Amino acid sequence: MAIAEFRLDSFDLFAGLGSQELSFIAANCREMEVGPENILIQEGQVGKEVYLLESGSVRVFRGEAASPQDTAVLESPTILGEMAMADPERIRTLSVVAVSNLRLLAIPIDTFLVFVRSCPSLKERLRKLIAVRRAQPTARMNYSAAA
Repeated sequence: MAIAEFRLDSFDLFAGLGSQELSFIAANCREMEVGPENILIQEGQVGKEVYLLESGSVRVFRGEAASPQDTAVLESPTILGEMAMADPERIRTLSVVAVSNLRLLAIPIDTFLVFVRSCPSLKERLRKLIAVRRAQPTARMNYSAAA
C-alpha cells in the first residue's frame, strides 16, 4: 500500500525531486512501527531494506549490544541502512537498535538502488551522506542528508 508523498517532505535526501519521483518512492514504501530496545538492523546480516526514520531515535553500534563500540545516536528524520547499498553483498556493517518508539518507512534495497541510479541528484546526496557517516561514526547526529 502506497504512502502519501508528503510524508517524504521531512527528508532532505529527497529535496528537489519531482512528483513522479516522489510517487515512485512512496509507492514502494512499507510502514513499520518498532518499540524501544528492538533491533532494527543487525551487524553482519544481509540488508534487504533501507529505512526512513520518521519519528524516534536509534542507537548505532558495532559489536555486541552489551559492550558496543562506535556508538552514535541518530534522530528522526533520517535514513538508516544505506551503507549496505555500497556493498555488493549487502552486508550490514553496524547494528541499529530503537531508543524510543519508532515510526519508519521501509524500502527494498534493490528497488531503491534502481531509483537512485536513475536520479543523479539523489545519487550524489546519498554518496555524500555515506561519506559523512563513514568519517564520523561516533556522534549524536541528525542525518536527514549530507549538505
